[in-house]
Amino acid sequence: MYLYIVLFSFIAIGILMVFFFLVNDKGEKEPSSALTIAILFGFIAFALSGIIETILIPSSNLSPSQSSFGTAFYTFSLVGLIEESLKFIPMAIFIYKQKFFNEHTDGIIYFALVGLGFGIPENIIYTLHYGARAGIGRLMLTPIFHAATVAIVGYYLIQVKLNKRSWWSVGVALVSVILLHAVYDFCLSTENIYMVSAAVAITMSASTMLFILFLSSKRVDQLEGLSPPDNKDVVETTKLTYKNAS
Repeated sequence: MYLYIVLFSFIAIGILMVFFFLVNDKGEKEPSSALTIAILFGFIAFALSGIIETILIPSSNLSPSQSSFGTAFYTFSLVGLIEESLKFIPMAIFIYKQKFFNEHTDGIIYFALVGLGFGIPENIIYTLHYGARAGIGRLMLTPIFHAATVAIVGYYLIQVKLNKRSWWSVGVALVSVILLHAVYDFCLSTENIYMVSAAVAITMSASTMLFILFLSSKRVDQLEGLSPPDNKDVVETTKLTYKNAS
């Protein structure tokens, strides 16, 4: 019974996340086909990463107790590289020149959906393999971690398109989340209370950053006239201040 509750919870969180983004996205309506493609990209990335990691990474390297700390950290860096690259690069190539990729919030929405398409099946399979207790642990730690990390890079990608920001910012963001992912996985694998606490701090910080970036992007869209304001009088006043500051 608990197993099914945990599995349903992962799916419910994913649905609620999609609902949150779409309800709060006040601009041009996103094509349902593109949203579906984003989720499919995430699922494909999950499948490919599983195959690649099985081929390249010995299971013994994933535990610091069975290998040196250096080897384990290198291994988790490789995991981070594979997973974050597969989540971001294919979707970026597909969406960058699309006409509907035209608001700051789009950089968060589409890539967060890729992350959900990756993270939900990963959490479900992990729970089915290790049981409800392990699933509850992931439910508390990582329900939107994959969405958060790739959405952070998506935020910088839309900055390149709309604000002519340097492509270096995207590269730095991608490398940063790869390392963040590696540190998170490594800390969690040690089973040391202090390291696990650090992993919890990482996933909570990344998840919080996802919402901060989305709400910030929504505000910028309103100020730049890319989406209608929630409160016209307040936003018009802020918009005037924003233009004067610029």
